[in-house]
Amino acid sequence: MALTSSMNWGINLLISLTFLTVTELIGLSWVCFIYTIMSLASLAFVIVFIPETKGCSLEQISMELAKQKYGKSPLCWVSQRREKLVLVELAKREKEQLY
Repeated sequence: MALTSSMNWGINLLISLTFLTVTELIGLSWVCFIYTIMSLASLAFVIVFIPETKGCSLEQISMELAKQKYGKSPLCWVSQRREKLVLVELAKREKEQLY
């Protein structure tokens, strides 16, 4: 959530600082067209990569996110950590079912 908020503030700042200059250079209609293309690209990203979480429990969301594989490089430490947490959660559930 903090990363998303920071990105939102950063992009809003970038747009605020460049809007008038870019509008003078290429015109208002082209600026709006560029922003429309960026918005559609963002929408496509959300539709393809972000799973629906409405009506799901936190555990179901964690399991769904852990199933997705986006890469195994050391830069993807968040997904690797998430996989470990899911494995620990699965082990706990199996242990509870045995008793």
